[in-house]
Amino acid sequence: MKRILTTLTSLAALATAAGAQDPPKQDGKTQFKLGVVNLKTCFEKEQYDRIKEIDVELQKKSDEYLRKLGEIDKRLVELKEQIDSLPREMTLRAEKMLLFRRMETDRKFEQEYGRTKYLEYYSDTKILIYNEVRRVVAMIAQQEKFDLILRVEAPLLEEQDPETVTQRINNRVVLYSNEGVDITKLVIKRLNDEWAIAKANPEWECPICKKKNKAAEADCKATKDCKGKKP
Repeated sequence: MKRILTTLTSLAALATAAGAQDPPKQDGKTQFKLGVVNLKTCFEKEQYDRIKEIDVELQKKSDEYLRKLGEIDKRLVELKEQIDSLPREMTLRAEKMLLFRRMETDRKFEQEYGRTKYLEYYSDTKILIYNEVRRVVAMIAQQEKFDLILRVEAPLLEEQDPETVTQRINNRVVLYSNEGVDITKLVIKRLNDEWAIAKANPEWECPICKKKNKAAEADCKATKDCKGKKP
């Protein structure tokens, strides 16, 4: 009986040791591999060069928007001065007033239109960058054999209203992760490398279908059966 107990104890010890050295596999597959990416970092201009250039373009659009409004405001001030200097019974004063009202309408349109175009560009570029990050993350995950990549970034809780703080906390995906599973630097490096190549080999717009083609293409490949040639 003692011999049987000794044998069972030895087998249990061996099984424990083996389990400690070689974790059990799931459904015959390799051990699950998890990674995380700080998405917020990928949108920082200090990290991703493309964001820096987008910020420059956004500033240009903002400056142009403010310049147009400034020109209209200047003209409105001039018209107002002219109107105030004319007698009320003069026909010219009525004409100037009508022009002033029309210009006010133009300013309102320019203000709304400019703001809309600015926000559209902002949203479109954010979505574009997000899709690029996802594509690069997927590429790295396949190459490095990751099974799952999660978003991880600490919410900014300082000087926020209670509703915003609660929302930021609830949106947190990962509460803790080991530095060894963070592939953010790898993602940013790949993004910057690809952007440098893209800048060195800019896409061209087809003169016929108006769609983008890769620099190496001499004929339009963006649209099926398009006969466009590289300018």
